[in-house]
Amino acid sequence: PNLCLPERLQHITHLLLNEQKILYLLVDEQLSVVESGGQLSLLEQMDLSDTLIDLIPELIGCEDLLAEILNGDLPSFQLENLNRVDEDDVTHYLDLNLVLYPCESPPLLLVILSDNTRFTQTQQILTQQRNELSLLKHKLDETNQQLNFLLQHYVPREVSKALLEQRIMPSLGGTEREVSLLFADLRNYTSISEQLKPTETIELLHVCLDMAVSAIVEAGGVILNYMGDAVMAIFNAPDELPNHAARAVRAGLNLQETARAYQEQMLEKKLPIFFGVGINTGEVVVGNVGAGGHYQYTAIGDTVNVAARLCSHAGPGQVLIGVNTHAAIADRAELTALSPIKFKGKSNAQPVYEVKELF
Repeated sequence: PNLCLPERLQHITHLLLNEQKILYLLVDEQLSVVESGGQLSLLEQMDLSDTLIDLIPELIGCEDLLAEILNGDLPSFQLENLNRVDEDDVTHYLDLNLVLYPCESPPLLLVILSDNTRFTQTQQILTQQRNELSLLKHKLDETNQQLNFLLQHYVPREVSKALLEQRIMPSLGGTEREVSLLFADLRNYTSISEQLKPTETIELLHVCLDMAVSAIVEAGGVILNYMGDAVMAIFNAPDELPNHAARAVRAGLNLQETARAYQEQMLEKKLPIFFGVGINTGEVVVGNVGAGGHYQYTAIGDTVNVAARLCSHAGPGQVLIGVNTHAAIADRAELTALSPIKFKGKSNAQPVYEVKELF
């Protein structure tokens, strides 16, 4: 309908108050309601014959603030999320604003109540979702920590990193690559264990394996397997490693040096701690082998077998190398050529060299 401007503004104001679910109260100095308007469902829950304090108990103790607003000393006052339950037992959340209404004499207090139930409920849902996400993140962090622990302690560090970066696919198979293999075996372990209690034997084994691992990792090698009192390591896989043959030899020599130093400390206990070390260089297939869903990253090939045979022939304190490793380090090492050895499964005797020093 055609309305004059004052009527149109009044009509629009009424629509806005109802659409936004806002009601207002005009309150005098005695805090009695002299006028009200706005969203009717909120008004229906209120007895407007009561004072403002009776209508809104949250204002108890705020009488001085209300007087300051009426006197013009305080511009406004707000309260958020006042809870009100309607006749259907539905909770509403109201925001309260108090301002001076100076158009009357004496001035009145304008009380504005806005129903923010939807907004508050949305905020509550978002808060709950954030809390749930926070809990999920915490659980995910714990799972990642456990996974990292398992990867770091049960899978070679470099292999786990390559798996996470998808440089190694978690499937059976491998690729050909030239590597250097190192086997280190603790000599006289059986006779030593006969002299110790089981717990002492385990402690000694941990110490000895730590010697081997420290020497190998320091030289850039990767531990592939523990075999009782023996260690198998690879150089130049899964990541490329320059001078991998020399690095493997350096690891073997450092291990023997560490073992000799430890041997001097153990003289009183008369425990002869010695390692035999065998190293060989050549082409192998590196990758995952296994069955039944259990994979192991390892190296397969004749180069591995020869390295293991060299280790088994190495005497206490010796570092024996094969012909390919010899060719890679001959110009920078003090070597002794030993009598060729006919390994099991080999038709011909294999050249063997003992490394004394690496320059």
